[in-house]
Amino acid sequence: MQLPKIEVTNPEAQKLIADIKSGVYFASYRVKIAKYKWYIISFFVVVTLIIALAIGKSVASRTPTEVFFPPDLETPQPTTDIVIKSKYEPLRQEIIYFNTDLPDPVIPPFDNLIDLEPPIL
Repeated sequence: MQLPKIEVTNPEAQKLIADIKSGVYFASYRVKIAKYKWYIISFFVVVTLIIALAIGKSVASRTPTEVFFPPDLETPQPTTDIVIKSKYEPLRQEIIYFNTDLPDPVIPPFDNLIDLEPPIL
């Protein structure tokens, strides 16, 4: 089926169509776009990043997160001390608890009669 050909007979519409085809109609818009070119580019970059974040969040929310649990540790058991009886145990205890502190020195009493030089005769 062939589309019917539409003929425009209105002179104002014909002038508008001619302006659109020649680009005169968009000249004022081009000046505005050129003036705000970096703002428009920045806007589209920000919108693209926001859309990418929204898509990434929706994809990430669909995937189940893996939860890592550490391996199950057994409860610690107290160690049992093996008691060994020995005939040297008292000696061992004496060595372990031997006091290595030196006794306080006792100052000898002062005696004026003691003379270490031999007497001269």
